[in-house]
Amino acid sequence: MQRDFRYLRDKYGEAGARDIFEKICIKLFQSKFENTYGVRVTQGDGGIDVFVGDFDEEINVYQCKYFIDGVGNSQKEQIRDSFKTVVESDAYKAKSWYLCLPCILSVEEQKWWSTWKTRSSSSFGISIMLYDGSYLITELIKADLYDREFDEDIRNMLKEVLEYINFERQRIYDEIIYSINDFEDVDYDECIFIKKIESAKITDTGSCKNEFFNAEISKSILESKGDETELRVYRQLKMKIQSIWNTQYRLYANESDGNKLLAQTYMRIEDSDTTTLESLNEINLLAKKGILHQLADECTVGWIKNYGKKLEEYLLREKEGEQH
Repeated sequence: MQRDFRYLRDKYGEAGARDIFEKICIKLFQSKFENTYGVRVTQGDGGIDVFVGDFDEEINVYQCKYFIDGVGNSQKEQIRDSFKTVVESDAYKAKSWYLCLPCILSVEEQKWWSTWKTRSSSSFGISIMLYDGSYLITELIKADLYDREFDEDIRNMLKEVLEYINFERQRIYDEIIYSINDFEDVDYDECIFIKKIESAKITDTGSCKNEFFNAEISKSILESKGDETELRVYRQLKMKIQSIWNTQYRLYANESDGNKLLAQTYMRIEDSDTTTLESLNEINLLAKKGILHQLADECTVGWIKNYGKKLEEYLLREKEGEQH
């Protein structure tokens, strides 16, 4: 029987479950980080449930939403509103924003989250991450808080549920990979990596979006699993892919056309897929190519010479065109 954090609702009711879920998250993050504080709910709480740091400096903000049955239109609106409150706050400045949910996201929810997260992070310069039910349960176990927050029967059940959730996550991941062309509701058009592609006269943006999406899902799955070894492997893979780009950039970077550079970098990734770049099951070939566009979105790589300056010029021309 699938219950996971539904146990809280069954035991305490909807309102009580929200409160207990937030308290569990506070205890978890206080066990992981120094200078971690919960915030009493008031009209002027600045959109914070938990934060790490000091208001004199940039802080890490955690928002706990007890969305046990998934993320529909109402929940999406609440997420957007919470993030807006954070970025518009005059009381503090956030360097990162974490959304804590008791559920895992479906395929369609993952698509929405990936699009919204990428666009919002690029627009406001704030790192955004999702901590789902599987991640939270795993971290509770690691922090020895699991035994204190759940009775023995529920602990035994949640261990089985954790296995079920991880199985479902892999199933969802596989479904996403097989439906990479279903992008009607995913919009990356205003993202930096797309603007870099356009400024380099690369017209096949659809494939680049597909690859970026797969990389985002792979990253999200690895982060939500919370396995530091796997995250280290992912970071090493990212460095290898950046190194491949760096060599190709020296060989093929053009003043205005990035098609050859992108194609040559893709070819090197394809050639190294099962050798130098062999990695975790969650990171397939499309995701490895997508890591290139993640790096581009972070302004670490580009497709033409002086790509940073050329991007600024392209965005300025685009803005001037909109004004006429």
